[in-house]
Amino acid sequence: MARLRINLDDGVVDQAVYAKVSPLVVKLLGFSQDGSLVGQFSGFMHGEVIVAAGHMQGFCGKPLGSTSPAVAFKARYPTDGFEEDLEVVAPSPPGNVPDLILLKGSRSATSLWSTDLEIMASVYALGYTGTENKPSCSKGSLSSTMPGSVAITAHADDGFSGGPVVDKHGRLLGVVKGALGTTIMLIGITPNYDLHTYLLQAGYPGLI
Repeated sequence: MARLRINLDDGVVDQAVYAKVSPLVVKLLGFSQDGSLVGQFSGFMHGEVIVAAGHMQGFCGKPLGSTSPAVAFKARYPTDGFEEDLEVVAPSPPGNVPDLILLKGSRSATSLWSTDLEIMASVYALGYTGTENKPSCSKGSLSSTMPGSVAITAHADDGFSGGPVVDKHGRLLGVVKGALGTTIMLIGITPNYDLHTYLLQAGYPGLI
């Protein structure tokens, strides 16, 4: 995906969503075995764990295979810039289906509520771009609710993978996977019901 500077739309609803969700969105840094930075991703706090995209585990840079795989991760928190090593407590499933991973640091947070997926509903994707240490927000719509191909139409940068997708009330709809095809406007997401099942199978509280 091409790198963009994503700016939040002006508006009461947009600002309220950002204020509610952005403190939970964590910048994730992936490192190879020798300590080299491999990639930057996003995640979000859910109770005592951090939810992220599973494909970052073993990520080998861009173009793919240009670096050693990511095997260790750090979190950088948006409220104060605090950085710490993370433990992988639930690894990515085989084939990244679903495309999820759970990590754990020293911090916890109140979990986001979830809601049903409604086609063409307004959505907000949150994540990190470039060297920014505060999450950006991209507004769009839910363009597909078909199982296995849930997607939103919105801009998203490289670092958005693993970030939350929420509705206008800040309720969780899913987790950013990445662009579908050649356009950065059509973004695949892991739906909230798959995350709920994944959390329960890993021994953590599901979504509310």
